[in-house]
Amino acid sequence: MTLPVVLAAVAAVLFAAANNLQRQAAAQVPADGYGPFRLILRLARAPRWLAGGACAVGGLACQARALTEGGVILVQAVIASTLVHSLIMEAAVERRRPAAVQVGGAVSVVAGILLLVGVGRPEAGDAGTSLWQAAPAWAVVGLAGGGALLRASVRPSGRATAILLGSAAGACFAVDAVFLRQLATAFEPLDVPTLVANGVGFAVASSVGNLAIQRGFQLAPLRHVLPAMAATEPLVAFAAGWLLFGERLQDGARAVPAIGGGLVLLVAGVLLCALRGTVPAAPRT
Repeated sequence: MTLPVVLAAVAAVLFAAANNLQRQAAAQVPADGYGPFRLILRLARAPRWLAGGACAVGGLACQARALTEGGVILVQAVIASTLVHSLIMEAAVERRRPAAVQVGGAVSVVAGILLLVGVGRPEAGDAGTSLWQAAPAWAVVGLAGGGALLRASVRPSGRATAILLGSAAGACFAVDAVFLRQLATAFEPLDVPTLVANGVGFAVASSVGNLAIQRGFQLAPLRHVLPAMAATEPLVAFAAGWLLFGERLQDGARAVPAIGGGLVLLVAGVLLCALRGTVPAAPRT
C-alpha cells in the first residue's frame, strides 16, 4: 500500500500547484461574456494557466500509476489532501494567515485521510467493469457536470454558483478516476475495446470536470470552490469503488467505523475550510 499512497500524495501536491496557477489566470478573465468554452480558449493563451496544466499532467501521471496499485477509494482519499496544499499555497500568495477554523479543518482532513487509509485500509477490487456497470458513471458526469454548467450560464456570478461548480467538478473527477483506473489496467494484457471505451469515458469526464472547475475559479477564490470539490470527490469515489469495482476493507468489521469516521472527518474538515474568517491580505506594494 505504500507506493500508491506516496504517488497519490505527490499527485495531490502537483494538483494543488495547478489549482493555484490556474485560479490566478482564470480570475483575470471577466465573468460576463465568457462562457466555459470561450474561457478555456482564452486561458489556453495564458502562460500561467499552461504552467498549471503542466503540473496537472504530472499529477495525473502519478494518479494513474497509483490507481494501478491501489483502489479508487484509497487513491482518491489521499488526493483529497489537495485542498490543504492548495489553501496553504493560496494563503502564501495572498500574504495572509488562514483563519483558525480553516486550520482546524485542514487538521480534520488529514486525520480523516490517516484514519481511512491507515486503519480502514481499503484494497483494490476488480480491474474492470462492463459498459452496463459504467452507466452510473456516465449519468453522474451528465447530470452533475452538465447541470452545474447550465446553472452557471443562467447565473454567471455568485458564490453559490461557484460552490455548485466545485461540487460538480469533484463528482466528475471521481468518475474520471474510475475510467483512469480501467484505462491504466487495459495495457497489460492489451485490451483494445476496453482501452477505447475507457479512453473516451476518461476524456469526457475530465473535460466536463475541467470546464466546471475553471468556470468556478473564474467566479470565486479557491477557498470557496475547492472545498466543495474536495467534499464531493471522496464520497463519489467511495461509491464508485464499492459499486463498480467491489472494493472492500482489508480488516473486515473493524475497518467499518474507520472508513465511516474517516469520511466524516474528511468531509467535516473540508466544510470547515470553506468557512469565512480569513485574515485580510496584507497591502501589496
